[in-house]
Amino acid sequence: MKNNTIPYWMAFAHARGFSNRRKMDFLIEVVHDKESIESALLKIKSGNKLGFDFTTKEWEGIQDAVIEIPNNAFLAEKLINQGIEIVNVMEKYVYPKVLKENLKKDAPIVIYTKGNADLLNKNSIAIVGSRKCSTKSLDFTDVIAKNAVVSKSVIVSGFAKGIDKQALDSALKYKGQSIIVLPQGIETYTSKTYYPAIVRGDVLVISTYHPKVPWSVGLAMDRNKIIYGLAKEIYAAESGNSGGTWEGVLDGIKRGRKVFVRMASAEEKNANNLLISKGAIPVDSKGNVNLTLKTNQIVIDETEIIYDTTTKINYSDAEIIERVIQELKSLKGKGITVNEIIGLLNMDKKKSTLINKLLSVQDELIKSKKGKTNFYHLRSQIPMQTNIF
Repeated sequence: MKNNTIPYWMAFAHARGFSNRRKMDFLIEVVHDKESIESALLKIKSGNKLGFDFTTKEWEGIQDAVIEIPNNAFLAEKLINQGIEIVNVMEKYVYPKVLKENLKKDAPIVIYTKGNADLLNKNSIAIVGSRKCSTKSLDFTDVIAKNAVVSKSVIVSGFAKGIDKQALDSALKYKGQSIIVLPQGIETYTSKTYYPAIVRGDVLVISTYHPKVPWSVGLAMDRNKIIYGLAKEIYAAESGNSGGTWEGVLDGIKRGRKVFVRMASAEEKNANNLLISKGAIPVDSKGNVNLTLKTNQIVIDETEIIYDTTTKINYSDAEIIERVIQELKSLKGKGITVNEIIGLLNMDKKKSTLINKLLSVQDELIKSKKGKTNFYHLRSQIPMQTNIF
């Protein structure tokens, strides 16, 4: 990013009053191939809405943001002098492509990075889990990290106690590389523990929040989408039935991501097997996929989940989506109905409503209607407006 554009990108990224998706709409409709971010914000400062349909709250937020551009210039200079790079979503060859692919319009506008920014565009996996976790989960994390290092994958984690710290430490123990996703502004990150690894280029620290924002529970929950978004594959070592890991895995399943969850034994008190029943891919303690997991009996409460081994598991949401996308690619633009999907996968017709709901929320797919029948198409095969993705 050119240094003289950074204050404008910072102002836009942190403008209050409208969502990340709406900011993406503005970039697509107004900035992409039409305006520079500087010219757009300067016109806004003078009262020009550039044809964009701002709400009152959005307009007030962007007006307040442009006032901060001079202050951002001083802050940006300070950050750059500290070795922090600032990457915006329209930097085609620097901004991580995987974030755009996985998060679409939820991808962050700006990323602050300290360390080896090349790690953003390397093959990566995320290892996630609870702060308070079992020895089995820590051992599993160590194994997955070792496997990732062997396969030259960067390990993404959230810099919290428990699974996150184990993933980071194991990555370095096996001479691998890792990305730390902060739940705070990058200027508030003061730990020196991993400084040698940052200097070596083995660790990259990133944040998507205003540089001065302190840690908070809300940001710790919110940054999970970045951890999951940066990874090609997601491994969950241990999850409760609420919280960041739980919500992140469910969101990954909904988006059709490859989410692997460690199978829990009967005596464990966690929600791992419940997540598997909801569509996560079961793996054993070595990270090997086990699609023969059986789920005839499930006893679930706040503290205990037990599986026995008699009935074969159904397709996970991720597997259904993968098969649908494969089929649509072969159809070259022609749509597919839910009944056709059920026939293709040899599934129970009673699943049609659930499949409809699942496909309706997938960003890769677009729905059309002919009579009373829904047809699903690959969005990439439908002519669309040029956009920044």
